[in-house]
Order: sequence, then C-alpha cells, then structure tokens
Amino acid sequence: MRNWLIFLGMGLVTFLTRYTMIALLGRDLPPLLQRWLRYVPAAVLAALVAPAALAPHGRVQLGAEAWAVAAGALVAWRTRSVLWTIVGGLAAFWLLRILGVTVGV
Repeated sequence: MRNWLIFLGMGLVTFLTRYTMIALLGRDLPPLLQRWLRYVPAAVLAALVAPAALAPHGRVQLGAEAWAVAAGALVAWRTRSVLWTIVGGLAAFWLLRILGVTVGV
C-alpha cells in the first residue's frame, strides 16, 4: 500500500508541475521560452550519456565509450539531429569495439 501512495504522489506532483506551467502560460509560449526549450533534448541526452560513458567507475576513462561520445558530439554538431547523433555514436562505439578498443585510463 505504501508503494502505491508513493507512486500516486509522484504522479500527482509531476502532473501539477506540468499543468501549472501550461495553465499559467496558456497555449502560446513566449519566444524566449520557445528558444530555450529547443535545447532541452540535447541537454537531457548529454546529461544521461556523458557520466556513464566518460566516468563509468567514478573516474574519467578514455576508452571506446569516450571516443564514441566524441564521435556522437561531432555528428550532433554537424547535423543538429538527435537521431543522427545516437546513430553516429552507436556506430562509432560498435566499430571501436570490433577493432578491439577497450576501456583505458
């Protein structure tokens, strides 16, 4: 029962924070906010991927993961596409693993 209350509470808080923003701003977002929101997907992707790929054990390790992140960043810079960034990073990672590049210091 306690877990259900926690899940319902988290869902309620998530709903209220999103609904409040929509209700306060209405359907049209200010141009400045629209410009800021364009960077959210890239920021979220970087926040999820970078720590796990660059410091998987609490310290920076330059292995296949780190070089794949660098390749993905290059693809992101050139294409400005989240999809192609993921595809490019994964392709670089698989190629490096096939070539035998492992985690190093």
